[in-house]
Amino acid sequence: MGPVGTKVKKNCKRSKMKTRILPRYLRRGFIGILLFCLLSIVLVFLIVDLVENLDQFIDDDVPREIILSYYLYYIPYVIILSLPVAMLMATFFSVGNFARHNEIVAMKSLGYSLYQVMRTLLGIGIFMSALSFVFAEGFVAYTNRKKEDIRRQYLESSGRTTVTQFKNLEVQEPPDKMVTIGYYDGEQEMARQVKIETFQNHRLVERLDTPVMKWDGEVWIVNEGFQRVFKEGEEEALPINQPMELDFEFGPEELLQAQVKPDEMGYLELYKFIQRVERLGGETDRWMTDLHMRIAFPLSCFIIILFSTPMAYNRRKKSLAIGFGLSLIVCFFYFGLIKIGESLGQNGTLHPFFAAWLGNGIMIVGGILNTGKTRK
Repeated sequence: MGPVGTKVKKNCKRSKMKTRILPRYLRRGFIGILLFCLLSIVLVFLIVDLVENLDQFIDDDVPREIILSYYLYYIPYVIILSLPVAMLMATFFSVGNFARHNEIVAMKSLGYSLYQVMRTLLGIGIFMSALSFVFAEGFVAYTNRKKEDIRRQYLESSGRTTVTQFKNLEVQEPPDKMVTIGYYDGEQEMARQVKIETFQNHRLVERLDTPVMKWDGEVWIVNEGFQRVFKEGEEEALPINQPMELDFEFGPEELLQAQVKPDEMGYLELYKFIQRVERLGGETDRWMTDLHMRIAFPLSCFIIILFSTPMAYNRRKKSLAIGFGLSLIVCFFYFGLIKIGESLGQNGTLHPFFAAWLGNGIMIVGGILNTGKTRK
């Protein structure tokens, strides 16, 4: 092989080596900025929340170790909430810096186009979306419950209560009953202001109201109240004058678990909760929207990169302040779309699936259009 052929071969090897190095360089720069942005957002969020709640902590004489535990349990949720914003800022700052320092021009000279930059960053986006979903379902649901336990015990406006005492419970009793409890005392195993509704074909056929329902070790006992029967447009009221046994599937332990709100449930728990409500003829639009949001929101990490990378790619000689401003504008726009869709789904205006994916759908279309008109 002649000198020219050897030189061409060396140049090809050098070019391939640089092409392999560039993705690692991009990933390293992006992840470093991502971690910094995420840490900063989480710290700001926690400090603002602490300032807002500090008076209540002091007034209720909450111990310092409890306050620390409260915020340790709060951090995972804040991370999940802040991650899309941090991804957006990392995209603008990292890709914007490459463009500002003419590193994008150098990449282009090596044949590294916008599509290859996006492929590298979108790979990070897919990984972070999957990690966000697994982290939220496997860990955040648990920490949210622990945080709410502390809030109920130390920060309820009605005064300090233990986590075995709580208000306003709704329990679905298969296959056709809904039990509503105004107040439950786990220590005495006693429920007050109890309403038991029985449905047939999504129609109320019987209702029992009692001031007290007590556990006797095996079944629930009611000593007084009224039982009303609805039949063919007529209502018959029957007073309860002697002990009545109510053989429900749930006992005191299940009631303690039932204080978990749907907002604190994981994906599978929420799905089962929705099925129980549907069997009783209840409205599920709110919870179905939330269920679809459990998938749609983690994907925002991927969608944010798809939308913002083309915007940052051709930003030459632009300051970091402009990049930060653009990040905020996109954040407000995107999260505004998410909240609009969520509201439309919860009130039944829009199907829960389309409501949950409204913001993502618009951002995906915007990302494709941005990519198409950006100089490669």
